[in-house]
Amino acid sequence: MAKTELIDSHISVKQCTRAVHALHAYASKKQKEQEEKELLPSNEQYVWLQVTVKRMHPEHKIKPFKIPLKHPLIDPRVTPVCLITKDPQREYKDLLESHKIKFISRVVGITKLKGKFKSYEARRMLLKENGMFMADERVIPLLPKLLGKKWFDAKKQPIPVCLTRKDLKGELERAIESTYMHQNRGTCTSVKIGLLSHAPEKILDNIKISLPAIVSNMKGNWDNIQNIHIKTNSSISLPIWTCEPGDATGGRWDGMVQSKDASEGSESDEDSDSNDAGMDLEESVPEVPVSKGKSKGAKKLLNEIVEKSVTPKEVKQKRSAEGAEKKKAKIVKGGPAKSAKGALIGKKPGRP
Repeated sequence: MAKTELIDSHISVKQCTRAVHALHAYASKKQKEQEEKELLPSNEQYVWLQVTVKRMHPEHKIKPFKIPLKHPLIDPRVTPVCLITKDPQREYKDLLESHKIKFISRVVGITKLKGKFKSYEARRMLLKENGMFMADERVIPLLPKLLGKKWFDAKKQPIPVCLTRKDLKGELERAIESTYMHQNRGTCTSVKIGLLSHAPEKILDNIKISLPAIVSNMKGNWDNIQNIHIKTNSSISLPIWTCEPGDATGGRWDGMVQSKDASEGSESDEDSDSNDAGMDLEESVPEVPVSKGKSKGAKKLLNEIVEKSVTPKEVKQKRSAEGAEKKKAKIVKGGPAKSAKGALIGKKPGRP
């Protein structure tokens, strides 16, 4: 029997190939149908690798993890690339020219970002004109407030690069050729691993290269991964790997099954809660005054009150009824009130 080929010793290449071909055929068909109906061309569809973990990450990191790809998602000859730098902006433009770097379309400094691109319309145009954004890693913490949420909604967060490297051209080229994983505090993380315009074989090659790097940056590695899917921007998710459903090592409930001591403790807590509830119920019984003489009728009345507990709704109704009776008695005693005009002309309200 032929040995099954695996990606990172876990995912079957056969299953992954079937999922990629099925997703590519379905998404391409839908895109052609959409292009026939619409006059303007639609945006480029990405292929995403969706990883679901068992336990959430406790911290949120601003800087993403760099994930290598065999076939890049961005072509600088076609897609403009913008670089955000420290001040002064002219110094870094000269630095790019000295290294003969010509694939950077635009350089924007922090001062220019605060001034020229302060308005929402200007920032929106900057986002629309460029397909990728890179930024000096020293200014990354300042960018979320300066750029706004539109960059994060469009999945165009600036990629941190080190502009003090000697091999600056190689640093920028590696940044463009890679994809990035943004770690969040949830249980689901999505990473771009291909384009719909790529052939299915290229998408499969990117999965083989990127998957080990993605898993290595996950807390707990394979033991913490529940399932892995692939999808496009608007399609359903197709599974390519799922962990075992049991509580064995690496299973869905591994390390999450309640122990015997914990179950006994929870039972004792439930008993104490029920006892406290019973004590509260006993304390809520109203007191009834008992006379010194014959107490037979008083005992009977107390037994009836204990058997029939008063609910908050009944107490509210009783208070509202008492308030209505007092108001009615006050009106009857004082007579109908005269209006200000009636008091002046000496007539009662309602009479001609």
